[in-house]
Amino acid sequence: MTYVTIKLMLHHRQRLPDIRLVIATVIAVATTGILLLVASRAAGPFVSTEPELGALSGQATKITDSSASGGAAVQFKAAPSQFLFGIGTELDGDLNQRLVKEAPVKLLTSWYNGPNDLGFMTGWKSTLIPQAYAAGYSLHLIVWTGDSEQNITTKYGPACGRPYPLSAGFTSDMQQLATAYKGTGPLYVSLFTEFQTYPCQDNNWLGSENYYMALKDQYLATMQIFHQYAPNSKVSLSWGGWQASYDDPAKGGGKSLFPYFADVMSASDFQSFQAMDSTSNLADITDMTEILHAYGPVMLAHYKPDNGSQATWDADMDIIFTPSNMAQLQQNGLFAFSFMDNVNMNSSEAAYQKAKTIVQTYAH
Repeated sequence: MTYVTIKLMLHHRQRLPDIRLVIATVIAVATTGILLLVASRAAGPFVSTEPELGALSGQATKITDSSASGGAAVQFKAAPSQFLFGIGTELDGDLNQRLVKEAPVKLLTSWYNGPNDLGFMTGWKSTLIPQAYAAGYSLHLIVWTGDSEQNITTKYGPACGRPYPLSAGFTSDMQQLATAYKGTGPLYVSLFTEFQTYPCQDNNWLGSENYYMALKDQYLATMQIFHQYAPNSKVSLSWGGWQASYDDPAKGGGKSLFPYFADVMSASDFQSFQAMDSTSNLADITDMTEILHAYGPVMLAHYKPDNGSQATWDADMDIIFTPSNMAQLQQNGLFAFSFMDNVNMNSSEAAYQKAKTIVQTYAH
């Protein structure tokens, strides 16, 4: 809770006659009331620090207001007032999407998959990136790596996993990427998406401790790089949405993995996850927003049935995008939903119109 203390000191240099004293007292009381009212409004609404998931929420604070105090920099964690829809694999293709042209899609997503992408992505620095910001779009970077797992030496001891995210070259590459995406509009970064699969032992803390601790260090360093070189950026750690579908406390797996990342999630600007189950995604989306909301506003960074199932896509659209479910998801902090590509929505005119209606209905 934010507390505001008002101390009003009245200094009288001379004793006032009775009637003047009465008048001065009335003025002082009125002034105090005004000051208290102004201070109350400046302090903003109640700030809740109650964790939503007991042990899973650690010491995280869910901030619902971002009023500054004393002119100091404040980390904004309140969910944006708008609900964003996004689409994309790369910025140059996003701008040509039919859905972007015909519906209020305002989040353009690009994937960074490794150093080979730096050339064309930094090449947009003076063209597509400033043009997109000027046109009122928010940009979204998803950072993923698929390099082969191998034995790695970390400051925490030996580890096994994908080496690129832990390398010095990675942070250097992120500096180039941040510099290219600096601009006048919002930039959202979903970093290390599906990171639970980066160590040799997926989804569990046990057996992957050294890799995960080194990855957390790199995450914090990369977040600092984006904040420095792209001050318009907000950074999140991007989870695989399956993590909430089970629990394995003995191995620190499933839901039991979340507390091990409470420190970096609490330091993040927002939270993000993917939803790519091949059969149904409603449960994962519901569970992930409930868990991640304890640490800040939540973005569904990339949605697509992993096997490309049209039946799953159609069913997901019908059960996710209902007024009651969307109200619940937004209450749990969901502020953005990005389609990974246009394949399913472009499978038929009916599917496209369904996606278009969804965006027109819920974007605001």
